[in-house]
Amino acid sequence: MDARCVRDALRRWGLAGIALAVIPVLTGASHHRTANFVVEAPTLDVAKKVAEHAEICRSTIARQWLGHDLPAWATPCPIKVKLTGGEAGGVTSFGFSRGKVSDQDMAVEGRLDRILASALPHEVTHTIFAAYFGGPMPRWADEGASLLSEDLRERQRHDQIAIDLLNRRGDFPLARLFRMEEYPSDLMGFYGQGYSISRFLIEMGGRPRFLKFVKDGLTSGWDLATRTHYGLTDVRELDRAWHSWHKVASHGNPNRDLVVVRAQSDSESQE
Repeated sequence: MDARCVRDALRRWGLAGIALAVIPVLTGASHHRTANFVVEAPTLDVAKKVAEHAEICRSTIARQWLGHDLPAWATPCPIKVKLTGGEAGGVTSFGFSRGKVSDQDMAVEGRLDRILASALPHEVTHTIFAAYFGGPMPRWADEGASLLSEDLRERQRHDQIAIDLLNRRGDFPLARLFRMEEYPSDLMGFYGQGYSISRFLIEMGGRPRFLKFVKDGLTSGWDLATRTHYGLTDVRELDRAWHSWHKVASHGNPNRDLVVVRAQSDSESQE
């Protein structure tokens, strides 16, 4: 049976709750196809730039997370591009069948420079995760870890969002965050917390371990996954470790790694 999953990756200033549900077909649009993408854009030059950058992102991000390139997709992923004068956003949808991606499509909009630096790498990361998991990834991890593919400007912005969130104590307990299936009303806070906890876990144990942790959390439970991959008793202890790390990291302390070292598992070497 096919399953349908839509990942909303819209990150527009002041419009976080408005979905990019539909981008209309572009009148007189141009198309460019590469091995794994077919792009529809206002001009051929834009279509080529987006398609070629998507291929670079696909290879680079797959190697970062999986240690190798993905096999070529049987069907290129469609990308629709809408150029505006605003910040970049995007949405990617997937169909899953028998533990594999059966179809996928992507739409991005914004200024071209922001699409290439921010929205496109983020959306391509979703495709890497979809291929790895063969089904929906928990939203906090899918969105939080995909933000790591964006440029420094966006990463720093989400660092600040996380700081503001914790200062007003608006964060979710991790035991709840890990099980959330729907986006909450505070979408930007959710993105900031997902980004911060993903960054913490990756700094603590690397990207491959993060993926194993998430996969095991889905199948074996989050407490067991926390003990197995990070050497902490349960998710509550992980929550405390994350808060301690965040206090140090948010102040730019050069010794912030001391917090991470205490949280590492002695039984599993860092990837």
